[in-house]
Amino acid sequence: MASRVDHFMYAVPSLDDGIQWAADTFGVEPAYGGEHVGLGTRNALLSLESAYLEIIAPDPAQDVPGSSGERFSALSEGGLVTWAAEGDLTQIAAALGEHGVSTVGPSRTQRQTAEGELLVWDLLFPTGSPHSTRMPFFIDWLECQNPRNTNPVAGSLNSLSITTANAADLQAALSAIGLDLAVNEGAPALSVAIETNRGDVVIASTAETASLVMR
Repeated sequence: MASRVDHFMYAVPSLDDGIQWAADTFGVEPAYGGEHVGLGTRNALLSLESAYLEIIAPDPAQDVPGSSGERFSALSEGGLVTWAAEGDLTQIAAALGEHGVSTVGPSRTQRQTAEGELLVWDLLFPTGSPHSTRMPFFIDWLECQNPRNTNPVAGSLNSLSITTANAADLQAALSAIGLDLAVNEGAPALSVAIETNRGDVVIASTAETASLVMR
């Protein structure tokens, strides 16, 4: 089975502040993505060549109690929340099921870009994993261009570091879907190393973002 790391979700309480953080950190301003109607969020995007970084924040134009937007608005600072892998969602669901991880989906999702283009994709969410957001969710871009090919380039992805309790279990689940990634034993955390024109940049989860429940 061929799966690949697709993107990383970096949550911030304010998108304007998140865009400024990215410009200061990478020397590149992210492109505004659009709104996730009904989810209470909006985003901005940067390519990491083989993957991309999604800066996601509350959308002040939406009022959705209990949404991800409401949870992000309570953050004191930005941090990695979770990550996504791309692949055949039917095969991924079957492989995870054999590993004891149940899933929900695929479900159709969409957003409209600033240029008015409607992007449509499918998502699959694991629900039976004890690893919370250290376990990725999964995406099939269908007929859409992958955002890694259409947004400003911040740098090149070097590595993803995952830390969780019972690391061997998560590593085995990832291997079952074709992701050969090392997983470390310890307190829940994510970090990503990126090679940029300004040198190596590491972005990571915080205690707040590591404890967010996204699904």
